[in-house]
Amino acid sequence: MRHYTRFLLCFLRLGLFLSFSAIVLYAQETAEKAEQLTETDLISDKAKASTVRLVGFSKRGSELGLGGGTGFFVAPDKIATNFHVAVGVSGLMTAKLSHKETIWLVEGVVAFDIAYDIAILKVTGEGTPLPLGHSDIRIGEPVFLVGFPSSERRYTITEGVIEKIRENDKRFQTTAEAYPGNSGSPVLNSKGEVIGIHYGHDPGNSPVNAIKALLAGATSTEPLDQWKKRNDIRAYIHFEQGKEKYHDGDPEGALENFNKAIELTPNDAEIYKFRAKSKVKLGDHQAAIEDYNHAIKLNHNINLNPKDAFIYKSSADAKHKSGDHAGAIEDYNQAIQLNPEDAEAYKKRAKVKAKLGDDADAIEDYSRAIKLNPKNVFTYNDRADIKQKLGDYTGAIEDYNQVITKLKDGPFTYQTYDEHGLTTITITPNDSYTYYTYNNLGWAKRALGDHAGAIEDFTRAIELKPDDAYGYKNRAGVKRELGNYKDAIEDYTRAIKLNSEDTYAYNNRGWAKREQGDHAGAIEDYTHAIELNPNDTYGYKNRAGLKRELGDHQGAIADYNQVIKLKPDDSVAYSHRGMAKSALGDHQGAMTDHNTAIQLEPKSAYFYKNRGVAKVALGDHAGAVEDFTNAIELKPNDPNAYHLRGHSKQDLGQEEAAQIDFEKAKELETAQ
Repeated sequence: MRHYTRFLLCFLRLGLFLSFSAIVLYAQETAEKAEQLTETDLISDKAKASTVRLVGFSKRGSELGLGGGTGFFVAPDKIATNFHVAVGVSGLMTAKLSHKETIWLVEGVVAFDIAYDIAILKVTGEGTPLPLGHSDIRIGEPVFLVGFPSSERRYTITEGVIEKIRENDKRFQTTAEAYPGNSGSPVLNSKGEVIGIHYGHDPGNSPVNAIKALLAGATSTEPLDQWKKRNDIRAYIHFEQGKEKYHDGDPEGALENFNKAIELTPNDAEIYKFRAKSKVKLGDHQAAIEDYNHAIKLNHNINLNPKDAFIYKSSADAKHKSGDHAGAIEDYNQAIQLNPEDAEAYKKRAKVKAKLGDDADAIEDYSRAIKLNPKNVFTYNDRADIKQKLGDYTGAIEDYNQVITKLKDGPFTYQTYDEHGLTTITITPNDSYTYYTYNNLGWAKRALGDHAGAIEDFTRAIELKPDDAYGYKNRAGVKRELGNYKDAIEDYTRAIKLNSEDTYAYNNRGWAKREQGDHAGAIEDYTHAIELNPNDTYGYKNRAGLKRELGDHQGAIADYNQVIKLKPDDSVAYSHRGMAKSALGDHQGAMTDHNTAIQLEPKSAYFYKNRGVAKVALGDHAGAVEDFTNAIELKPNDPNAYHLRGHSKQDLGQEEAAQIDFEKAKELETAQ
């Protein structure tokens, strides 16, 4: 018995110990669970009692499934939601919590703000309002978004931080995930206070102070049906329908809606702006700019929106294509004023400036574009082309080398604004672009006298595209300059095999043959070029020059006649025909041609010399001296002009003056 009692006491002690341990363990588990209940869970539970799902019901009580969104109590009988939710719900609007069967019927609207996308609704019965915080928020502050995403239609909470705050109206952007059903969701701080209301598009959230202002001014309730008949509400509906059509690729339908919206509310800047976008898509650029300018007059803040720069860029592009370059520059100026960071706008303006001959400003614009977007190889290439045109071959080579280097890096992207907003464009380089860049490099090096470097670049180009004639023609030109006529002819022949109708290659192969002494071969090539294109004066002039050199002056005159018939303002053709006439003894005919050449180009020293020679043949030495003097004034370093004038002065008996000219000619020849 004693043993049994002792055992029982031990068992009881053990039971008490185990019970106490269980209690302690339960307390620990409860404490751990309490610790595991996160800030998100606490805020979610708190907000659940005040956040409702707004839907439309028919009078028979069935859910319509049209429109809808989230709302939340801001007063016992008032719910805040988005303006677009209030407008979009069809039938009877009701509000319901996620965890209770209570349904509130929306009686009407007590206040609304279209700009902030907020509506305050009056409901039957009462609910639990969320505490309203303040708009004094900061970047990085944690936030919580509660509501009913349309994908699930159940109460959810997401968390994030504030990442951007607009200065002018305190709208803000967060990293919290949101979906269409979150329209009208409250944005809460870590205390569970409302700091904003979610509406969707960038930046996504309106400040709580806008809700407070509406509550302060709410005095009466307007029934929903009556409220939706207001002009500004009807205009909004047309506006939203127009935007939807615009984004769906129906600019004509969008324009119709925007016109109706403007009839109802003629002072809404946003509608004019979107109508301008539709007009851009329809190609009515001038009308688009008129609408956009009117929008700016109505609301100057629109002028600060860089996304709308494409309206001016589109107009500028159209004007550029039509030849209105001055108008294009004006529109590009406006686009750049709207968005000074748009590299594409600077690049396009530079192209137009270059067409107008404003090369220095064009280079400046290209440089700005490169600074904003150093990856766009096309900008380097365009700037290099202008530098080459201006004779800055070293600068051009630097830019072309940049192109080659960047093309090796593979695909590159740049951003620009168009009708869709900020758009990223990806360009994948190909061999064709590298091919033409090597050709451009070769031209620049050739101009600097770096013939070896030029041949190397043209050879690289040929390796990239061995079936394209352009590289062979370029390399042949350098070889001809170096006197390597045999190899030049070989390259021109390859070019002709690749393109048997290339008159340029035939003409230049003719020149190489002429310089090599193959006059018959040269004539044959010039003739073939003429047969391929009888309206191209280049072949006739080349053949005429060679005929004159070979003493066939009559044949030369026939070719020059053809040149003048095709191109009556070709001053060189007149001057050379005059020389051929002189060779045949027709000095008066020669004088007529030389006079015409000088009338066409009065600043040519060469033409004055040729006429002076013709005057000598006529015995007019005084007139010849006058022409040679004009030639010297236009080209003071030409020793030949001094020689010719010296001989004419001798013929006039001016021996001392003639000797001075001969000495000057000798001095210039020595210096050269």
